[in-house]
Amino acid sequence: MANAQVQPLQYVQNKFGRDSLVLGVHRYRVKNKRNNRVYWRCTIPACPSTVNTHEGHLVKMGPPHNHQANQSKIEVIKIMQTMKQRARNEVTPIQAIYEEELVKLRTPEWNDDTKQIVEQLPTYYSCKTSLYHQRELDRPVLPKTTIDIDLQDEWCLTTTRQQFLLPSDNIYPPMLIFSTTNNLTHLAAANTIFCDGTFYSCPTLFHQLYSSCNDRWFYVPTSVCSTARKRPGHLLTLLQPHTRHRPTTPVTTSTRNTVY
Repeated sequence: MANAQVQPLQYVQNKFGRDSLVLGVHRYRVKNKRNNRVYWRCTIPACPSTVNTHEGHLVKMGPPHNHQANQSKIEVIKIMQTMKQRARNEVTPIQAIYEEELVKLRTPEWNDDTKQIVEQLPTYYSCKTSLYHQRELDRPVLPKTTIDIDLQDEWCLTTTRQQFLLPSDNIYPPMLIFSTTNNLTHLAAANTIFCDGTFYSCPTLFHQLYSSCNDRWFYVPTSVCSTARKRPGHLLTLLQPHTRHRPTTPVTTSTRNTVY
């Protein structure tokens, strides 16, 4: 009993998202809960082995297992859990996450145990649906109209925590205007502003992606707007939000080269 109590307890999630207890080289599922005590049973249906834990500590071990341990399967479950956690917390492509975790197994210590883990690991195409599902859990629902778009917090800031999304007040349909205060200063001081729109990389709810560059940073857009219309008169209104956000620096542009 003393030896059993010092064994480290680990928890992994099964395919249904429920916790399983890993003790040594065996895995247990929850059989019952009572107050702070949890009763566990081996995940193999015909195995009588049980353990009891209280507030995260092992307090009792029941009958022994009647089957051989499958350490490789437990390691596969841990790897899949890591992939699911990364899918939820990172923006790394799902296939890249799978390949990176697989590459970690290619070590100089390659042996029969590692080979068994690789053989039991699901292929990318058999587990990608589950990984994509994990990513969707923490992603907001896609808006159906431009009115439904509500970007907040980190989606409105640069990596240096500067305001990047500018409100397009009193402009209908709404536009998404991405720029910083520093960029607006350069845009307002330019003698010539180059404007161009593209349709190929535009989000679905918008008609075109419109960028503005000054004559000094011709290849670096100082502002990017997503607009739901394509009309010359409407495109000229793109400068209105810039003027509102920099009232002390009026736009004194003498030339506007516009392609629409």
